[in-house]
Amino acid sequence: MKKLNSSQLKAIKHSKGPLLIIAGAGTGKTTVITEKIAYLIGKKKVKPENILALTFTEKAAREMLERLDVVMPLGYEEPWIMTFHSFCERILREEGLEIGLSTDYKILDQANQWILIKKHLFDLGLKYYLPLGNPTKFIGALLKFISRLQDEDISSKNFLKFVSRGRKLRPKAGRPLAEAVSKEEKEKYFELSKAHEKISTNKVGRE
Repeated sequence: MKKLNSSQLKAIKHSKGPLLIIAGAGTGKTTVITEKIAYLIGKKKVKPENILALTFTEKAAREMLERLDVVMPLGYEEPWIMTFHSFCERILREEGLEIGLSTDYKILDQANQWILIKKHLFDLGLKYYLPLGNPTKFIGALLKFISRLQDEDISSKNFLKFVSRGRKLRPKAGRPLAEAVSKEEKEKYFELSKAHEKISTNKVGRE
């Protein structure tokens, strides 16, 4: 085990109940998690297949695996270290048939998402976000916005209800949480909610 401070050691050896670690960038959070996994496998004899570590990015998952390779002996079985999306995909690939999902589905990367939306851009009911002089101008922003809604588990139905109440999705700092939006802003949000509904319910690209 590499040199660690007392707080890091305490976190690594913690074994009763959940543990929340809050620390700034570069303070060793990834190191603690990596050493924690090594500690569980080496000292507590936990089977690697019973350990799950989830990250937000592929880079972070890859870095964690690389660090674990350094501290673990040769030939060890790798635990589940991956992004949230990769973890969900693995479960669906292995167990999808149990919920009636064909396991030969394809996940579109960002480039193919952009191409799909461009192909069906005029089917989304857009007005403000479809400038005739440059129809593809907002595709990237639209995909990013919908991805954020999905990350926050906001369904198209709930988003539409939120928009119908005329409230900002994310109010500016220092303003009331339920600040009303202008008529123009409300119309823009309605456009986004309609596009979100069509995309999230697979009404785009089904031919």
